[in-house]
Amino acid sequence: MFVLANLLSALAQIIDIAVFLYILAIFAVVVVSWFAPRSMHPIVLFLRRITEPLLGRLRRRFPILVQGGFDLSPIIAFFALYFVQKFLVRTLYQLAERAQ
Repeated sequence: MFVLANLLSALAQIIDIAVFLYILAIFAVVVVSWFAPRSMHPIVLFLRRITEPLLGRLRRRFPILVQGGFDLSPIIAFFALYFVQKFLVRTLYQLAERAQ
């Protein structure tokens, strides 16, 4: 059973790192939108390309998030990703501990 425990632990760690990097990408997009909203730098375009699927889906699903020039979808995305980090990752770590 230690193989399953190691697999679950590794999966939890990969998901944790991926969610953290995605949160950083969203944060970077928000900061860039404040200082250089029309930037065409390749890194900015890449960050927008990877964050837009989640943020765009939130904007379409909840149009009230975009009101008066303010886009609140990154805040909802932060909460959702934080939930994934705290719930899913911790659950996988606990399952890994029990599988040992």
